[in-house]
Amino acid sequence: MPLDKPCKVQYDVLDMLQIINITDARSNLGKLIQKIKTTKEPIIIIQDSTPSVVIYPYDDIAKREEEREQLFQLKFQKIFREGEKSFKKYIQKKSIQTPRSEEEAYSIIKSV
Repeated sequence: MPLDKPCKVQYDVLDMLQIINITDARSNLGKLIQKIKTTKEPIIIIQDSTPSVVIYPYDDIAKREEEREQLFQLKFQKIFREGEKSFKKYIQKKSIQTPRSEEEAYSIIKSV
């Protein structure tokens, strides 16, 4: 096919992602949404030959947000434990009595 003729491009990538141009998406939004709900697969919308947005099924987004929150909690807990260890080492090194409350701990931290 000669490159000087415009052509309409719509194709699948790895049999998973559907790519559609914005004009077709606008004209067929209802069908597009139904397809996403049925296949549970995201669709990429291109604008000016560049990927612009991805439409995902809602369940996928909700699951990803939940996974993201769980990952955040795991990372936070790890950092918190490391902070506790560092604090314990610090108070032992400085021969400071172990604080009995959060207020006492914050007081020690602020004085550093």
